[in-house]
Amino acid sequence: MEFAVAILYLFATYILFCKLWPYFLYPNYFLRSRIERYPELVELSSKLRGADALQTARNAYAYMRRTYTGYTDAFRIRSLLTVFQFGDFSTRELLNKKQFLWCHTQNRLLKSILVNTGDFSEGEVAIKRTFFPIFFIHQWISLEVNGKKIKIDPHCGIFETH
Repeated sequence: MEFAVAILYLFATYILFCKLWPYFLYPNYFLRSRIERYPELVELSSKLRGADALQTARNAYAYMRRTYTGYTDAFRIRSLLTVFQFGDFSTRELLNKKQFLWCHTQNRLLKSILVNTGDFSEGEVAIKRTFFPIFFIHQWISLEVNGKKIKIDPHCGIFETH
């Protein structure tokens, strides 16, 4: 019986810290994230702009994958310590620095890049979320371009058109 109670406590702790806590502490869940417009980001966005909106989305995704790591590095000690960066902080210090970023930070930066290209409005870049099946709660970006739905998840290495 004590073992079952211990397992129950572990499961409850897991749900609290990995699934519920992010909703209150990180952007793109209950906290609305702002679109940033600082000069370095606007310049990067203009360089990533493609011939059309789909190419722009691909360019922005490629930049995110080249520059930031995600899910594959999530359980490294250095990555886990970044979980204590709460709220809607500026991405200025993160721009163009090869490093790990959580999905909510990657999506915040990616959404800002996409909107700053001029090919997308803030309302066209939707943040989607999933509670399961991965260890932490997760989010990604959804777009619609030329009647095609696009799922962009640089954190997990996904760019899909439907």
